[in-house]
Amino acid sequence: MSITDKQLKAIVKQTNYDGPAELNDGEGLIAKISPKINITFQYRCRFNGKNKRIRIGKYPVTTLKKARHIHKRMLELKDEGRNPQIALTGETDFVTLKYCLDFWLEHKVLHLREGTRVLYRSFANNYFYPAFPDVDVERVTAREWMQWFDAIAKKNPKTANAAFSKIRSCLNFCKSKFILNGTHLEKIRQQDVGSPSVVGDRVLALPELARVWIAIERSKASTSTKHLHLMTMMWGNRLSELRCARRDHFDMVNDLWTVPPELSKMGNTIRRPIPKSIKPMLERLMNIFDDYLFPGWSLQKPITISAANLYIRRLRDSMTLNHWRTHDFRRSISTICSELGTMPHVTEKMLGHELIGVMSIYNKHDWLREQKDAYNQFGDALFAQVQMELEYEHLACASPFIHGRV
Repeated sequence: MSITDKQLKAIVKQTNYDGPAELNDGEGLIAKISPKINITFQYRCRFNGKNKRIRIGKYPVTTLKKARHIHKRMLELKDEGRNPQIALTGETDFVTLKYCLDFWLEHKVLHLREGTRVLYRSFANNYFYPAFPDVDVERVTAREWMQWFDAIAKKNPKTANAAFSKIRSCLNFCKSKFILNGTHLEKIRQQDVGSPSVVGDRVLALPELARVWIAIERSKASTSTKHLHLMTMMWGNRLSELRCARRDHFDMVNDLWTVPPELSKMGNTIRRPIPKSIKPMLERLMNIFDDYLFPGWSLQKPITISAANLYIRRLRDSMTLNHWRTHDFRRSISTICSELGTMPHVTEKMLGHELIGVMSIYNKHDWLREQKDAYNQFGDALFAQVQMELEYEHLACASPFIHGRV
């Protein structure tokens, strides 16, 4: 039932009030009544994931008619995703960080590769949305930005540096669409935020790769998860190229794996031969799964990048090798194949890189035969090393006097 002026006037005339503490006018507008018979209009709502009570005014200075007029404007602002308090402050409308993030995710990030979309949305949900709620993003000072980055850097300096890059991309995109004139973030240099990720230089030697291979084989993971990482070690592909691969990406007659542009980091089509060491694994997966060959909890979706990384992190923690990542397999196979005599342009194609200069424009050859020879040669060397590792283990178990490697 709606509040009436007659009702409010009657309450004000009383010396003692023992009625309800709040009267509801509908859609979040209430009249809050204190024991001393002070009546205050408030708007109760949920905005930006938080429950809010916005004070509209005190009766009778703020009449019921005026409170309803302000309340109506607040409802309109909230429906537009804007701060309802603008109806009270009289400020000109402003753009919040949330609005910029929503616009960026919908109009820019939505069209990027799946892995990039997942990464950017993760940063937005974990770091960006909670920052600077309900304020004009153009008025956030450089000092306030830096304090926010420093708080992230205390836990992980590399995350803070990556957060700067992504929030800058968001705000620059909104600026290019004339949603923003500019922000004080532009005064900050990325090199002054946290610490940048260091370009990797880790190369796993054949004995190390062999030990990783054996550890994967012995792990209790599913067949698809094990094969995903074993095949990545053998192919030197980016993990998501294979993680999101589907059955029809593989031509088992002509021994050819085609990575479509939507799964390629650079948006190019990548063609790799299927070497003799990988084909049996692919055939086994095709006998089990219909579409995605490396599913996660759902057979209709590939295993997530976080689940794949968690598996490797646990495997790595159980080993005594120096720190390594799945991505280091790429550097390792390129280095080892070069040592075995593979030409540089072939290793570049194995990694899915485009050739540089004029060759990238006119030469579209993939050197599939040379790639296959290189993969087979690498596989032979790796399996020979795996056999040596297993024989050493057997010898070490048989002889208690062997404590270390020569």
